[in-house]
Amino acid sequence: MDALTDPAWQVRAGAATALRAAAQDVAVPALAKTLGDPNADVRKAAVLALLRHDGAEARAALGTATDDPDADVRAYAARSVTSARPA
Repeated sequence: MDALTDPAWQVRAGAATALRAAAQDVAVPALAKTLGDPNADVRKAAVLALLRHDGAEARAALGTATDDPDADVRAYAARSVTSARPA
């Protein structure tokens, strides 16, 4: 998880992508924090990784990303929120 705080945005984005395969209890809290990253590509990777996880915490994190300053991040998050399955 140290990679999520690496100075290189490419490393942070790669770490977020890798969390797709991690257990939900590990991945979702880390990805939720990553949605605050200064780099839009990292935030987009976090949103895409969150899509692989179910649960209220993942949906809540995705809901916060619908207000992201980057249009791509907002679009991915909004699409996931509107297509989310009920819990």
